[in-house]
Amino acid sequence: MNVDLRTTVGVFALVFLSVVGVAAVGGVLDGGPPETEPVADDHWRLESVEPETASEGGEIEMESDESPNTVVVHLGGAAGGLGGGTSTLPIEDGDEPAEADVGTLGGVERGVAPLSSALVENGHEVRFYGGAATAEPLPSLLSEADAFVTTAPGALSATDADAVRSFADAGGRTLVASDPGSAGALTELGSPLGAYGEAGYVYDMERNDASYLSVFVEPTGSAALTEGVEEAVFRGAAPVGAADEPAVLASAGTARLSTTRETGSYGVAVRSGSLAVLGDSSFLEPENADRADNDVLIGNLADFLVTGEDPDASFGSPVGPGGTVPPGAAPTPPPEPTEPSGNETDTPENATA
Repeated sequence: MNVDLRTTVGVFALVFLSVVGVAAVGGVLDGGPPETEPVADDHWRLESVEPETASEGGEIEMESDESPNTVVVHLGGAAGGLGGGTSTLPIEDGDEPAEADVGTLGGVERGVAPLSSALVENGHEVRFYGGAATAEPLPSLLSEADAFVTTAPGALSATDADAVRSFADAGGRTLVASDPGSAGALTELGSPLGAYGEAGYVYDMERNDASYLSVFVEPTGSAALTEGVEEAVFRGAAPVGAADEPAVLASAGTARLSTTRETGSYGVAVRSGSLAVLGDSSFLEPENADRADNDVLIGNLADFLVTGEDPDASFGSPVGPGGTVPPGAAPTPPPEPTEPSGNETDTPENATA
């Protein structure tokens, strides 16, 4: 009797616990999991974090069909501007020290390859000038040239800068691409022609091509230099201006100037007569020539260089150190002797003792 009672109580307890457990589990299952707010994951989505970048352009084309022109291009050695140019490292080649362009092939000429290639493909001649060490001096080259380009105004000697000013003043088309850090040299070269540079560089934290230094620039109005250009990319823009003309390219209103940190639209390209000044040289490089409408801008600049009047500039004969004439320069002939007048010279017969 005692055994049966204990068994009955144990079975009852087991059944009771089973019923309670099933009821509890069933209640949880019936109610489902508690609702939670969705986690914001916009910052993980690629389309939300990918920076604004420029579209890729096409081939560089020239609209002009001018007869062959000669364009002299001055590169000033290895450029080292904020946004453009190629840095160099010294290397040893036997006993002769040399320089190698870092990450480039073709030397410093590569920095203007898209422009020079477009000119040559359209039948024009391009001659490179490397500075005072070049065999033929710049005045001699300009005397036979129709246009001149420099990406390093600060590398021009005083004599060369005088020759460039005379050339541009005589109507020779002149293009100056001046990177940040060259404001003084640009102003010294261009101020007699109505153009100048400003200190600092332009940057944009809101509208840029994947870097705050790679700013988008846009035409300010209708101009031959910017025809067909909606926006271009300058990877290190210097502010430039002209005394009597507005800028033809300017940054967006969200840009800032490094020297003041003030927000505003800054001019980065101007034209003053036969002189065109752009505050960047990097857009001429092959890797940047197809960004946005840089290709259209380069084509317009090529047309600008070959559509001017024949310059009528006289440079005289350059004289090197020690009074010597550099190689390639024709010496100036001595002046013809003049016949003395009878009133100025006494003949031996009329001379008094």
